[in-house]
Amino acid sequence: MWLSALPAVIVLVSVLETTATISGPLLPYLFPPKSPDGVNPALLGNWYQEFEFLDRGFIVHFQGTIQYFTNKTYRVTGDLKATSTAPGIPFVIHYDYDGNGEWQATDAELVIKVINAEVPLSSTILGEKTIPAIDLGLPSDSPAMDLGPKFKLAQSQRYDIRSTSKDKIVLETNGLYEDTFMINMTRTKRTYLR
Repeated sequence: MWLSALPAVIVLVSVLETTATISGPLLPYLFPPKSPDGVNPALLGNWYQEFEFLDRGFIVHFQGTIQYFTNKTYRVTGDLKATSTAPGIPFVIHYDYDGNGEWQATDAELVIKVINAEVPLSSTILGEKTIPAIDLGLPSDSPAMDLGPKFKLAQSQRYDIRSTSKDKIVLETNGLYEDTFMINMTRTKRTYLR
């Protein structure tokens, strides 16, 4: 009985071997593997992001780009704007953000760690008057002139990955006051330049 099935088994093994040889190298491109090394391939590349959150009497707004590299490093550049929520004359502070660090991600979570951040004061707006940082007369070592050291103190931040697609990623994280906010990232070819 089994001898009569032997030619069919040999043909089947031969067909499967040929199919595996042809399709095997293509499978990782068709079905990207879930990376056990902490590099979620959906995040790789350059992303535009814009988000805001509350922080001690200010609404903080960030607009810029972040680029995730395969070696688990990232670079983020953009405009960090803090708008006072106090009544009276509108007051806005602009900082230029340029930072980098390390990242790792699964399908459900992204963790970034700030390694270096330069966040120099760019300008302030009081009412309708814009005042460049150089005209403020603050000493160069004033904490208000560069927020970079404060960002390094933040160390790492966790984000829940809510959705991913080829051109869009939605993240959710907790703010300073246990409030949650969303970050919508869209794929871009441009890097934010000041």
